[in-house]
Amino acid sequence: MKKWNEDNIPDLNNKVAIITGGNTGLGYQISLELARKNAKIVMACRTKEKGLKAIQAIEKTLNKKINYEVICLDLTDINSIKEFADAFKQKHKQLDILVNNAGVVSLKEYQVTKDGIEMHMATNHLGHFALTGLLLPQIKQSPNARVVTMSSGGYLFASLDFDDMNWEKREYDRVKCYGASKLANLLFMVELDRLFKRHNYSAVSVGAHPGLSATKGQKGRAEGWFYKAMAQPVKIGALPALMGATAENVEGKTYFGPRWFIRGYPKPSKLKEIVFDETQAKSLWEFSEKKTGVNYEF
Repeated sequence: MKKWNEDNIPDLNNKVAIITGGNTGLGYQISLELARKNAKIVMACRTKEKGLKAIQAIEKTLNKKINYEVICLDLTDINSIKEFADAFKQKHKQLDILVNNAGVVSLKEYQVTKDGIEMHMATNHLGHFALTGLLLPQIKQSPNARVVTMSSGGYLFASLDFDDMNWEKREYDRVKCYGASKLANLLFMVELDRLFKRHNYSAVSVGAHPGLSATKGQKGRAEGWFYKAMAQPVKIGALPALMGATAENVEGKTYFGPRWFIRGYPKPSKLKEIVFDETQAKSLWEFSEKKTGVNYEF
């Protein structure tokens, strides 16, 4: 099978793409490659200054002016998410590509948001759940739109305890806590695609994971000889998400990852059965609606 890379991305002129955390790491690389193929980049990040700095770097790398917007977004703050969605809706009727990329990785200390929600679940899952739900009108208006939700191999060792989603009864375990948020990402991804089909949307929902990539988040938890020997460049780590966002004939519920799990060019990857558990998905959906106050209106 021929290696899929950034050269396979088609021209994306007149396409609008939102990338959360688009100013750094994998998000930056995804933004750069989509901009290279002429998509309008809506960079969602915490400060306008960081976003504009990233845009300048992209334009310097590509040696061209790009079509872009920077809109501030804090995924741990529902008011910020609503303000982002409102600002986007004022200017755009379409959303062709949504890459739910931003996240936190295995935080050393237990942290909660200002609303008291555990930080991994709040940032990695709940923020993206709310954002996607608020942008449904634009997704519906875009033929064959793609929603790409980033996960990781951490989901393989995780479970969801709906009686203690906030890790108040259990001793905090940063690996399991992070893994739970990544499992939530995939349950959400699959359920979203079910709902797209049920409500006759042409959009598809897919997942992606970067393997072991040389990002700041990975470096923070994987120092040592193994990491230095095995971590692949961010440019390669971004390819699974780009494949999910742009490849031809992509089917919903597909999970893209490196060929050899932690490294390599992208391909569809097999998912554990738990990801397709509709009972778990329903419980997660109800939890997510309750915590965010966002109800999906198809």
